[in-house]
Amino acid sequence: MIQKLKSVVQQRSLSRSVRRTIKSARKRNLTYLSEAKLTSLATLCRVHEEKNIPGVIIEAGCALGGSSIVLTEAKQIERKLRVYDVFGMIPPPSQKDGEDVHKRYETIESGQSRGIGGDTYYGYVEDLYQQVQSSFESLGYPPGANNVQLIKGLVQDTLEVPGPVCLAHIDVDWYEPVMTCLRRIEPMLSPGGSIVLDDYQDWSGCRRATDEYFADRRDGGYTFDQSSGAIVITKAMVN
Repeated sequence: MIQKLKSVVQQRSLSRSVRRTIKSARKRNLTYLSEAKLTSLATLCRVHEEKNIPGVIIEAGCALGGSSIVLTEAKQIERKLRVYDVFGMIPPPSQKDGEDVHKRYETIESGQSRGIGGDTYYGYVEDLYQQVQSSFESLGYPPGANNVQLIKGLVQDTLEVPGPVCLAHIDVDWYEPVMTCLRRIEPMLSPGGSIVLDDYQDWSGCRRATDEYFADRRDGGYTFDQSSGAIVITKAMVN
């Protein structure tokens, strides 16, 4: 069984540059993730780097790019990071999402959603792709030079996983995109690799998709840890 993520965070100290990047991303209102969640995600990335877990890093759902930028600083530059997002208005939920999700989407669709710190809600930004790319560059992480690829479109249409995955951060909120990510990523997850589902405790669709997908896998060599506020699912190492 893996060490609980909370214990890992308490026992490991992130580099000054990673901590600075976390603070910069939050100060610029580039992420909805708390400092604690970003610290946990970055720490998990560093742990996987130290263990030399093979494969790419995937982020599905980057919003304004803050967590992607933190992962870019935390990973080794040789490690590929593939970032998938619609870079625009979040797609509607399905009937498999609960009332909480549909109420949230009604607010977004009505134009009444508020952004971080009073900023414009990211889904209303006209050219979000360019804004995210500019944020990478202004913080000193040009995507091309850091082995980062930004991929625009619905994950159902764009997400391809041709090789092993070291770490996946799934932050796509609703049932259908979460289930798509799990179906395509989990079979390619390296031993020792992890899937982080940011919205598991927040939105019913994400929780339902996760619970359904792993219903017959909970005794199949995975550990499940919610101590960070997200759920971190880690595949057992091969003996």
